[in-house]
Amino acid sequence: MKLRSRILLLYLCIAILVLVLIGGVLPSSLHKQNLDTISEDSISQLRHIDFALTNFISEAKNDVHELSLNGNIRTPDDSRFTSFLDADEATFAYAITEEEQEIIDILKGYQISHPHVSSVYMGRENGAFVRSYPRARPTAYDPRDRPWYLLAKEHPGQVSMTDPYKAVTTDDVNIGIVTPLQDANKTIYGVVGADITLVNLTRYIASVEPVGNGEMILTDQSGTILAARNPKLLYQNISGVLGDQAQVFLASGEGVLITNGSYLIYYTSPELGWKIGSFVPFATIDQQINNSIIRILIFVLIALVLLSVFT
Repeated sequence: MKLRSRILLLYLCIAILVLVLIGGVLPSSLHKQNLDTISEDSISQLRHIDFALTNFISEAKNDVHELSLNGNIRTPDDSRFTSFLDADEATFAYAITEEEQEIIDILKGYQISHPHVSSVYMGRENGAFVRSYPRARPTAYDPRDRPWYLLAKEHPGQVSMTDPYKAVTTDDVNIGIVTPLQDANKTIYGVVGADITLVNLTRYIASVEPVGNGEMILTDQSGTILAARNPKLLYQNISGVLGDQAQVFLASGEGVLITNGSYLIYYTSPELGWKIGSFVPFATIDQQINNSIIRILIFVLIALVLLSVFT
């Protein structure tokens, strides 16, 4: 065999060996490398989203606290405020006093200037209930029995956030930001609050373009889905999406889970306790691996051709 033929055969063997190494060893290495990179980028993005959400809730808390300091809202004379304790939907009629209308105007003004707020309201210890807008249906209603009222009373001097709950007269799911009204003796005589709808949170999450062209999801501490692009998932538990892995998702601060056809990269908000997740399809990482391998193969083939020419 001529020397030239031997050299060409040697190059062919080297090329085959390189191809085997690239095809057999490199994909797994690139897969881990790409997944680590996407995970780091996703966690960084989720931290930025958490920062925005935390500020969002913090601003709402500050606003409700400011409302609770308003002199009109703090008036102790609530004997003539609207009450739905014995309301009959068929016969109920509002009889709003001038003093109550001033409070309604303040609550309405806040709601109008804050698009993410669906309702602003005040409940009193005598059962009175004042709202920024009339209720959709004037059914019997006692604010003192509602979770938002009880939560505020359990945390005097604080602004609290309720668990997600469904509205009484609509299909909306709300998060209440509430704080108690206290007199000079620290006696609680009412609660003022504002509701943030999950519809607005969903719009915010849906507007975020996640790393890897996946989808975002937001849950509370117990796994209730607060925001997702798929509206059918709202207010469902994350276990319906993750199955047995839901416990790991809820118990750990951050990580990566393998789901049906995608990776779930998630992060827990230190302030809110909410879980923010990003679904990254397998195809995204596979495409990156394929692109990397193709580039490497092109460089190897070019190098072998140049080497054969110059030798």
